[in-house]
Amino acid sequence: MGREATLLGPFTPSIQGGPAAADAAIGTGASAVIAHNDLLAIGALRRFAERGVTVPDDISVVGFDDIFGADFCAPPLTTVSGPLEAVGRTAVDLVLSSLQKAGRTATQQLRAPAHLVIRSSTGPAPERDLRT
Repeated sequence: MGREATLLGPFTPSIQGGPAAADAAIGTGASAVIAHNDLLAIGALRRFAERGVTVPDDISVVGFDDIFGADFCAPPLTTVSGPLEAVGRTAVDLVLSSLQKAGRTATQQLRAPAHLVIRSSTGPAPERDLRT
């Protein structure tokens, strides 16, 4: 069975933005939500629980950044983890370097390792549509 990705939002990347994101996902019949960050994903988890939507049986949820506490959620949040502090330092270094070379612009691409931390908020795609 093929899957389709649909961009929803924008939603505030915070716990407070999660309920709107969850409601929008339910409205599309999505089988999974991939959030901008863990806070948005945690807010979505809370909204799904309020609405009686079971994670991961009805819908899977994935965050991004593996913040402290992501594993304390109910259910613990699957998330993408990487060296965010190192990426931030490198980004600042690139900006400062470009400022020192005033008038010269160069495009640089930064690649950093990342990995999926699988926890209990993800599972097989459900057979039914949440809208029904």
